[in-house]
Amino acid sequence: MKNLILTLSLVLLTAGGYAMIETMSLEQLSHGADMVVTGSIVGVKLTGKQPDGTEVMANLFEIKECLKGEIAVGEKLKIKTWRGIEDNVEFAEGKSYLLFLRSVEGHYEVFNSPQGSWPVESDGTFSAMGHGKTIEQVKTAIQSRPLKFQPEFKPLSL
Repeated sequence: MKNLILTLSLVLLTAGGYAMIETMSLEQLSHGADMVVTGSIVGVKLTGKQPDGTEVMANLFEIKECLKGEIAVGEKLKIKTWRGIEDNVEFAEGKSYLLFLRSVEGHYEVFNSPQGSWPVESDGTFSAMGHGKTIEQVKTAIQSRPLKFQPEFKPLSL
């Protein structure tokens, strides 16, 4: 009986691993994003609810620096997120971030969420999945030669 319980536990642990996000290299993240920017969240607003209870959020992001893409300092982007989904980004108004973004139907989404959202701490370092990385490493990754086989990621659809 102990062997059966142990075997079932291992199967469940293994199967649960498929629900985790696929972590990309910094180069994959940089080349897969349409835009890489730093700045801060100046507004967070609930815009609707899905039938399953997931909240649709509109986040207004003011650009401090554009590392990849075409947008001027001071411009604002609308970033769509979902509250109530595990491993999805939730922004805090007034907080600074480095973001890897994809353009989707007139708005932006965080690329490979939550890996594509790096909070900027008061000392200028990155936290979350950007911990230990520097802005210079991000710039180098953006300038690097694109990978031959870039993984394809489709936008989240509910």
